[in-house]
Amino acid sequence: MNKAPLVWDLPTRIFHWALALLIFLAWFTAEVQENLERHALVGQTILTLVIFRILWGFVGGRHARFTDFIKHPRAAFAHLAELRGPGQPHDAGHNAAGGWMVVLLLGLIGLQASTGLFVSDGILFDAPLYSTVSSGTSELLRRVHGLNFNILLGVIVLHVLAVAVYLVWKRQNLVSPMVTGRKKWLDEASLTPLADRTPALWRALLCAALAVGIVRGILALG
Repeated sequence: MNKAPLVWDLPTRIFHWALALLIFLAWFTAEVQENLERHALVGQTILTLVIFRILWGFVGGRHARFTDFIKHPRAAFAHLAELRGPGQPHDAGHNAAGGWMVVLLLGLIGLQASTGLFVSDGILFDAPLYSTVSSGTSELLRRVHGLNFNILLGVIVLHVLAVAVYLVWKRQNLVSPMVTGRKKWLDEASLTPLADRTPALWRALLCAALAVGIVRGILALG
């Protein structure tokens, strides 16, 4: 029996689950522990991950690249229309609608992590870049931070519901491939060469180092 073809490279999978864990920790440290120091560290790590994913979107595996999954909005609407039919989608990477969901999530998460760099609780905690803006600007960014988190939660719920629809309606488990990297319903012969889907890990290490350096540079501004 042929092995299911590899679609998601290892760095993409690590990023996905690390980001999911860190978003939970961001909520937990802020709402349950009410520890803004830890919350800030989690937020800075999230920002590092987002920058890594942006870099990886240019040099990562074939299906991790923006050029592979950012398509014309008409393609996204066409895909959503096709979901009503009986057939199964056979997209190797993200489908057209899912690609825009990735862009939306990266944007919202990046905004959340970025605005958090400027907030203050007015008592014990000042974020790393709080001193670089006026108190009025900081307050505005604090409000954006709170509002954006609610929007982000809604989009995350929508993302989870979409995964559930694929599982129930299309009998496709999208969670398993993000663990194993493999989609069992695809044919290896129909995909791009394996080398295009599994880039050298030194690229991921370089992107990670650059992301860490960029965030450290941003924090040094404070």
